[in-house]
Amino acid sequence: MKHASWQDSDHHRVEALLAGVPFFNEVARDDADQRARLLARTEIIEAGPGDTVIRAGEVPSSLYFLLRGQLVVLGDEDSPTVLYYVSPGEVFGTLSMLLGRTRGATIRVADAAREAVLARLDFKDFDDDRDTPYSLATRLAFFHMLVHQIRWAVEVRRMQSPDQALAAGLRKVPVFSGQRDSEAELVSLREQARALADLLYRWNHCPPGTTGNAQLT
Repeated sequence: MKHASWQDSDHHRVEALLAGVPFFNEVARDDADQRARLLARTEIIEAGPGDTVIRAGEVPSSLYFLLRGQLVVLGDEDSPTVLYYVSPGEVFGTLSMLLGRTRGATIRVADAAREAVLARLDFKDFDDDRDTPYSLATRLAFFHMLVHQIRWAVEVRRMQSPDQALAAGLRKVPVFSGQRDSEAELVSLREQARALADLLYRWNHCPPGTTGNAQLT
């Protein structure tokens, strides 16, 4: 795989690719300084057909956005079984970080894809209160994105593989009702993201024979 920093990538090409990700658009629209910081800390990765992006068992530190191409998610690096596909605009690699687990799946560039272009971010930049380069607004946007995407994935699993106990757990995940754009909201969003990630992890590991695909890894 080819790793390129923002500075040595083609500016207009990368900017056009990132325009397909709502999170980047929101930060760029609201704060020019935060936009510059985000772009400077975004690593662009170019990978070819069959290249491995994530290996099962790895200790995570980053999450990814697929900007171009298609990825396949495998239960094991040597397994031919495709669990699901990742399409442009999707974020992946989040569950293992939120839950403190090793990567649960191997992700490769689809053989039929000419290339895959990904953006990689360091999760700790957003989750560490003591050493973060980002403003409260940027971190809120980040965790709003995670909560939205994981909740959507949980709802998909709920419809595909109904489970009363897990559905009851979903109803118990608290929704923030305090002051918006506050530190308290950030705390709540982080708690929601981890609670939803735990539910999704358990739903993804329902007994064999259930329908549907794993999500987000």
